[in-house]
Amino acid sequence: MHHVLAVINPSSGVRQGTQVAHWLSEMAVRRGTHLTIRPTMAGQSAALLVTDASAFNRVIVSGGDGTVMEVLNGLTGSNIPVALVPGGTGNVLAQAIGVHADLRLACEDALADCDTLPMDMGILNDHIHFALRLSVGYEALVTRDTTRAMKSRYGKLAYVMEGVRHALRLQSARYRIDVDGVVLRIRAESVWVANTSALGVLGLQLNTAINLSDRQLDLVIFRFSTIRDLQRLMQAVFRREKLPYMLMTHIPVRQYVNIVASHRQPVQVDGDTVGSTPCRIRVVPAAVQVCRPSHMIFTSLGRQVEMRMPLG
Repeated sequence: MHHVLAVINPSSGVRQGTQVAHWLSEMAVRRGTHLTIRPTMAGQSAALLVTDASAFNRVIVSGGDGTVMEVLNGLTGSNIPVALVPGGTGNVLAQAIGVHADLRLACEDALADCDTLPMDMGILNDHIHFALRLSVGYEALVTRDTTRAMKSRYGKLAYVMEGVRHALRLQSARYRIDVDGVVLRIRAESVWVANTSALGVLGLQLNTAINLSDRQLDLVIFRFSTIRDLQRLMQAVFRREKLPYMLMTHIPVRQYVNIVASHRQPVQVDGDTVGSTPCRIRVVPAAVQVCRPSHMIFTSLGRQVEMRMPLG
């Protein structure tokens, strides 16, 4: 591996981008790798920094999920391997593929030889790709109202705090949902189209059957008919238990899903609010190639097993 491009967000999370850049530079020299570092800039999509990615053997991205998704949007369909170094508050995708939380070890993995995982993505309205999930309703409201100042002060707990606040005034909407030609009419508080089971908060998993490389997405519909239902959900969050599946409807999406609400609902993708309903989502199988960390192996179902051995 001779030429590597690193896209680094210096202001994500607790602003550790400078340290990540230093470690990557130091390790690249030791490996004899030519490293190009490009910092992100406010008001400019990180996708613009990878327009010449075909000139590199690998792209490394360090930042939050928003930065990662901007880079992946720029690389979709390119087959250029992408390695992640977590740098934000959530880092959900990095967690989902088993990237080290220790940044120095994550940097080592990002420059090391690796196998790749062909990761599926969704595309919203033929415009915005997403790797984690799209959500409509409750979660999108929480995402919209969790400010950068809150995340800087409280970290991931900021999402929990805002989630509780919105839960106290939770409202449902009527949805018409077309899943691969099958039409559902349902009342719900939140509708998700997920590509991974990792939620990024308190280690919670949505459903371990959901994975990044099964050539489909997963529609999850949340319905809370009573205050008791909501209490059960919040208890699961605070006790770090599995979410109560009786509150969810889970349907595989193999080609597309269209979502229309009785009144406009906010829509978020991978941590960013991007508009409102109605929305159209298509499945994009094997959209990008993501580097698998050297300390993880992946089963055919996409589940992870840690290898108890030192890094090479």
